[in-house]
Amino acid sequence: MMDELTAWLNEMEQFRLPRFEELPELDLYRDQLLTLVDKYIGPIWLEDGPVVTTSMVNNYVKNGLLPHPEKKRYTREHLAYLIAITFLKQVVSINEIQEGLEVQTRLNGGIGKAYDFFCDKQELALKMLNHREEGQVLSEKNQSSAYLLVEMATISFATKLVTKKTLMIEKHNSNEKS
Repeated sequence: MMDELTAWLNEMEQFRLPRFEELPELDLYRDQLLTLVDKYIGPIWLEDGPVVTTSMVNNYVKNGLLPHPEKKRYTREHLAYLIAITFLKQVVSINEIQEGLEVQTRLNGGIGKAYDFFCDKQELALKMLNHREEGQVLSEKNQSSAYLLVEMATISFATKLVTKKTLMIEKHNSNEKS
């Protein structure tokens, strides 16, 4: 079990998302948009079924997470948002995603910079999983799968908690300004 997990974590270290400038400049139809999201995220996707579906995209547009397509065409901005949303919805609610995207886009000076920052941090987080606890690596003998399950679940909770608190502070601060 641990050998398989170690091999998988080593693969995760190699995972790379395309940066904003590498996303297609041409406008895309929805099926092309879905295909690209699947291509970019598919290598690390563990769930059964497609990474993103047509109904998900429609819901994101309807709920204001994604801008409306222009003449049924999607831009690289749509693709960047959709990639980020796909990761974030594994961790936080749709409302929190919307708030977080607004905050990050504002603080980073636009979707391109915010998206690239997100990609850098996501890749770093995947690398860090393989090199936790001040240089201890997963393959050390003291780390059973039971230990790892608890460690990862508690880290997940802690990071989700910090994410929620940060959003609450940002929301409070932006409400005070307006």
